[in-house]
Amino acid sequence: MKRYILCLLPLVLLGTLPGCGSGNSNPNNVGLFGNWNVVMYPTNNPNPSYVFGLAMSQEGSSTYSGASTTYTGSVAQPTDMCINANSLRATPTTTTNGAFTMTITDTSSNTIISVNGTLSSQTTTVSGSYTNPSSSTCKASQGTMSMTPQT
Repeated sequence: MKRYILCLLPLVLLGTLPGCGSGNSNPNNVGLFGNWNVVMYPTNNPNPSYVFGLAMSQEGSSTYSGASTTYTGSVAQPTDMCINANSLRATPTTTTNGAFTMTITDTSSNTIISVNGTLSSQTTTVSGSYTNPSSSTCKASQGTMSMTPQT
């Protein structure tokens, strides 16, 4: 009888595992780590100014670094985008309330884009706003920004 119980116990425990963790189907953000598709729309304009991919690495508890990666999103990249999507560097910092600031620099033209956003706890999409002063290749602009995880 003892041998029967010892053999049955692992089967009972294995049968309960599929239910573990399945109570919450909402995706949750844990930070900016990972590969992202980024789309930026100027204020009151349906055509994007900037469309690119960023790969983010976590450097500390609230600091990250990012670099260009292949864009895999569904929004078409503008043919007249004034930045080089392959020479981007990003330096984001997060706060305890889910807000973040990020500086994205096109190292080939020294164009700097400043981003402020929020990491929502109920979705993996990151939203915010951006501004960039005029540079040698880009005119000044501002608008909205969204980041979605690459799949």
